Amino acid sequence: MNNLRELEELKNIISSNLSLLGKSVLDYIFAKIRNNRHIKGLREVSYQYYLLLQDKMFLSKVYRNFYDETITQLFSIDVVDVDASSEEISKIFFEVKPKYSVFDPKGILSIAEFIESFVNFKKMFVEFTKDRDEFKELRNFVSSTSNFKDLLNTVFYFIDRKGNIRDDSTPELKKIRQEIYNLTKVIPQKLGEFVKENRKYLVSNEISYRNGRFVVLLNSQYVSNFDGIVQDYSWTHKTAFFEPHFVIDLNNRFTVLQSLEKIEIQKIITHIFDRIVENMNNLANVFRVCSFLEFFNSYFRISPYFCSTNFSDRGVEVLGLINPLVKNCVPIDVVFDKGLMIVGPNSGGKSVALKSLALCVLFSNVGLPVFAKFAKIPYLRVFYDVPDPQSINDGISTFSGHVKYWKFIIDNIDRKSLVIMDEPASGTDPLEASAITIAIIEYLLCKGVLVVFSTHYNNVKNYFYGNLSNFYGKIDVASVSFDFNNNKSDYYLVYDIMLPSLPINLLKDLPYEVIQRIQEIKDEFGASDYERKLENIFLNIMQIQQETKQKENLIRTRLMEIERMRQEIKDKLKNEIFTKLYSQYSKEIQSLIQNWEKELEKLRSKSAQKLEKKIRSIKNFDLNDYLSSLEDLEESISVNVNDFVKIKIFDEIGKVIEVKGNRVTVEVNGKNYTVGLEDIKKIMI
Repeated sequence: MNNLRELEELKNIISSNLSLLGKSVLDYIFAKIRNNRHIKGLREVSYQYYLLLQDKMFLSKVYRNFYDETITQLFSIDVVDVDASSEEISKIFFEVKPKYSVFDPKGILSIAEFIESFVNFKKMFVEFTKDRDEFKELRNFVSSTSNFKDLLNTVFYFIDRKGNIRDDSTPELKKIRQEIYNLTKVIPQKLGEFVKENRKYLVSNEISYRNGRFVVLLNSQYVSNFDGIVQDYSWTHKTAFFEPHFVIDLNNRFTVLQSLEKIEIQKIITHIFDRIVENMNNLANVFRVCSFLEFFNSYFRISPYFCSTNFSDRGVEVLGLINPLVKNCVPIDVVFDKGLMIVGPNSGGKSVALKSLALCVLFSNVGLPVFAKFAKIPYLRVFYDVPDPQSINDGISTFSGHVKYWKFIIDNIDRKSLVIMDEPASGTDPLEASAITIAIIEYLLCKGVLVVFSTHYNNVKNYFYGNLSNFYGKIDVASVSFDFNNNKSDYYLVYDIMLPSLPINLLKDLPYEVIQRIQEIKDEFGASDYERKLENIFLNIMQIQQETKQKENLIRTRLMEIERMRQEIKDKLKNEIFTKLYSQYSKEIQSLIQNWEKELEKLRSKSAQKLEKKIRSIKNFDLNDYLSSLEDLEESISVNVNDFVKIKIFDEIGKVIEVKGNRVTVEVNGKNYTVGLEDIKKIMI
């Protein structure tokens, strides 16, 4: 295929979230993509992992990010193509070599912790997916690795969790370290006695350590006063790091023991290193699994959704296709049997649609889920003819670049090929370009090749829209949709309609005189019947849209007026009911209070306190609240079939079609909703 710049951009985005371990698989997969190769088993493993990433339980309990830079600092890891049989995910050969002749203890600990972490992940993963056949291939891929029981036991027998060799790793090391420990107590003790006796000759009372030996800080001018060895001087030469004669033998023994300790440690780490080398193939398998899972973690970030491809014998059907490189990309449907011509306005999204399809087929070929809702695609070799392959270095023009790549396409196509051409034959005379485009497309279709192309040439549009079905079968036609109200593209594809290029919508900022002259020149050249018909169609569309918008505004105004009238009626009824009830209940309450007050006078000695409390509660009676509750009750109780009500949660007006007890079924915009009486308000229309 010709160089598809977007493929490299996608690779860089995915790579930004990967360690060197994940990048090794990234490079391998993209090399296969560029060569239209398929990795057996990748389709099942990758999509099953994608499904698990949608499981919140998996993310919280099992998921692990395999980003790790430490491993690639200790090993060189290369993915090697042995032969065609190696193009299977479970057989891809990882060549792993240690970068050093031996590792230090902390490096060994890093390897062991990486292995241990993976083994724990594998255990949880297998447990999480057991008895779930939909994850069978992925489970087999992950569980095909070793558990490294012997290697981990060996490492943690000799090395603790801080990366230190354990004292009891060997009897000899234990003996050496015990003697070293004793000397670290004895030597400082003897030097401490020397310090107490000779403080006036010392710069400090501290006991220091220089050149692997214990020393005191002696004033340089008194060196000749004592027997011993000066191990070093301070940079001012005022302080001598002095080793008194009585600790020289002890320091010598201390130095020898340190050397013996290093030799013993070297034996231990060499032994562990040999065990690691013995497990190199098992480690390679773990690195393969981890690198693929790390790659998947990054790959599935480039799109909000993915689907697994269903392979077909012929024809392409991709629904909800997006371009991962386009922010807020509008999903499109790409459907055709033999060929597809995409037309429409300038800057409408034709090139993005072609590139999205090219990326989709390439990723489908290799076996990765694609960024669409549904995909049914044959396995196809993709050839992509970009608009401008001009190269100054090669000394070729735009048109020459096209011709050079056409020759390459024709020499390499077969019935399992997909040729995607973005404005073929651009860069030369439009009439000749139309003839060339038609001839090239006809030739490809005759050879049984699937073809998708875009064009602005009316001759090409007319020819393929009307005549091709007589020769090689129907070629599908799609246009990028255009919003005439806002004078911009909607970007999705509309089938069996041909929109013009509409360059005027891009020239709107030019002076009016220039735009008017453009139209005059077009009229002088003479527009084709096709162009006249399209202009009439678009004039009708714009007129219909304008009339529709006016009607919508009128309806909206009428609805607002109806709502205003309804509110006025409601307020009026509310005031009338309030006045009536207030008058009625006020009289009753006042009469009741007067009667009880008389009763209070008669029975004050018996139950005065109770009656006073009762009267206070009645006097505090809130008539407004009571009437409000009566109003709500009145509204809810009086709802009947064919009444109009407002559903509070949706703020939508609908018609009551059924009432059952406290449940009401309301029809809103052709949809039925069943809600409680407390969720609606009756309205007057």
